[in-house]
Amino acid sequence: MMFAVAACGDNGSTSASGTDSGSEGSSGGGSSSAGSTGAATTSGGTGSASDSQTGDPTTTTSPTTTSPGTATTGDTTTTATTDPGTTGDNTTGEPADPVYDPDKAGPCTFDTIEATIPVGQAQVPVLAYYPTGGPDAGPYPVVTIAHGFNIDPKQYTNYAERLASHCYVALNVDHRGYIGQAVDHPGYAKQLLAAVDWAAAEPTLKDLADTDNVGTTGHSLGGKISVLAAMYDARVKASITLDPVDGANMCPNMMVCPDVSGMLPIAIPLGFLGETLDAEGLMACAPKADNYQTFYTAASPPALQVTVNGASHVSFVDDINTCGLSCLFCQKAPLENATVNALAQAYVVAYFGRYLRKNAGYDTYLTGAEAQARYVAKGLVTIASK
Repeated sequence: MMFAVAACGDNGSTSASGTDSGSEGSSGGGSSSAGSTGAATTSGGTGSASDSQTGDPTTTTSPTTTSPGTATTGDTTTTATTDPGTTGDNTTGEPADPVYDPDKAGPCTFDTIEATIPVGQAQVPVLAYYPTGGPDAGPYPVVTIAHGFNIDPKQYTNYAERLASHCYVALNVDHRGYIGQAVDHPGYAKQLLAAVDWAAAEPTLKDLADTDNVGTTGHSLGGKISVLAAMYDARVKASITLDPVDGANMCPNMMVCPDVSGMLPIAIPLGFLGETLDAEGLMACAPKADNYQTFYTAASPPALQVTVNGASHVSFVDDINTCGLSCLFCQKAPLENATVNALAQAYVVAYFGRYLRKNAGYDTYLTGAEAQARYVAKGLVTIASK
């Protein structure tokens, strides 16, 4: 976003860079990660830092959260189609894995764990959603979720719950992208990766989370740093982002606000959902020169671009009405917030089903028959792929 809700954030005085959390890897490769995160401290439901000097991580699980999707376990399609234009397909010539409708809750029940992890000088709250029961015992792919600039991570709860119900370990990471925090996009990206390191060591998650098979997703600034995190760490195998913005209008220099789309391509599948309503104007929230289309243009195949017709930049959050000040600067969208949010949840789940689970059956929900019937034929989206 631009201006007060700019994707770049403002240049505050509180450092949250996480710059000593690891070195940056080369684009699309290398094994460099965010590095050791230090001791995680659980908040017992608050997500705030506590006893961070003890060095003794403890874990507190919240009251059991059962996915409403447990009744949908029989709602599957078992006929997978192969896509000769993509790689990594494990379905050719083999019985297809189940394909669960990504527009509905999946077959896994799930629970949550909250912790606050030190990353450099920052204290980064993480809320993990993890499967507790389902068709198989795991380990499960891991997906990080990154919030938009100055937007509460709770606005992406729908995404985390949908992913967990589809048997992913979803990490909703409260990176330091807020007004009053020092601007450091590489530091924010490393905070996402530090959450993956934490999951790899956390007693409840370490045997459930496949931290070598990671996806990243995020909105606005969170989308930009999700792509950046994929560049830094070879554990990230795919990324799909929600109206990512590559802006640097409020940044002190390009070292802390790199041109991420200019750093593409990288050798993993990338997907981008976006809109054009907020692409123009003096206070454009997703300026055309920095929007999702610039990422897609620079990406190498396989890549997906989904333009959501009638959406605004903030249509992707769970509830615009409770989003607060940060959602007031963008255009008023003719398409209902709930419609965009549901569509985006389905695309995120289908994309990771295709590229983290390598199940070509999910192509139908991305570009194939189901996508055409549900979205394209109704004028909701325009799809491009390469």
